[in-house]
Formats: sequence, C-alpha cells, structure tokens
Amino acid sequence: MMLRRILRNLFSRPATRPFPKFSREPAAGYRGAVEFDSEKCIFCGACALRCPANAITVDRANKTLTFDLFRCIHCACCQEACKRGCVQLRAAYHPPVFEKPLLEFSGAPILQEEAAQSDRPA
Repeated sequence: MMLRRILRNLFSRPATRPFPKFSREPAAGYRGAVEFDSEKCIFCGACALRCPANAITVDRANKTLTFDLFRCIHCACCQEACKRGCVQLRAAYHPPVFEKPLLEFSGAPILQEEAAQSDRPA
C-alpha cells in the first residue's frame, strides 16, 4: 500500500504551483488589501465605529486616520459604512512584511468653527 502511494506520487504532477513563477489570481469576491482615499475622506469616523477588530482610529480634530494592517480581519464593514466610498478592499494579496506597519492618512486640519458646524445635527 505504501509503495503504491510512493510510486503514484513520483509519477504524478505536483500538488502545488511553483509560486514565484506562476501566481494564482485571487478568487472573485476576494477582500484583500485595504485602500483609503484621503482626498475624498471627511474623517467622520464611521469606518472606525463599524470595525469589529478596532483596526481603524480616526482623529477628527487633526484629520488623521490610522489603519493597523495586522488587526484587520477583512470583513468589509468599513467599506459598507463609508458613504463617500473612501475605503475599498481590492482583490490583491498583501505583500509580505518584516514589521507591523501602521498606515497613516491625513488631510488638512480643520478649524474650530468647522468642527463645531460638523458636530451639529442637520
């Protein structure tokens, strides 16, 4: 039984692909790398409130958004919560890294008057 399995494995195709030479395309609907568009973002914090892994922190006063890649579970809740379409999960694999980077995005700091106006209900 064991000899038969060894011979079958010796003369059959390999079960895996040689990765650097042949890479596999992500499956349809794959939620991979997260992208933020800081030009469209108003730093409202809706994405941070919906994130179950607390991977996103937003500082409205300084207009900064910090994203922790290693806390993200790729659930796409942040993408659904963003009404302006600033958060996108694209079908691409994350590149390997040696450190745990925090991605920081920033916009122009808002003035006190603008902050007071944005906090008022419409």
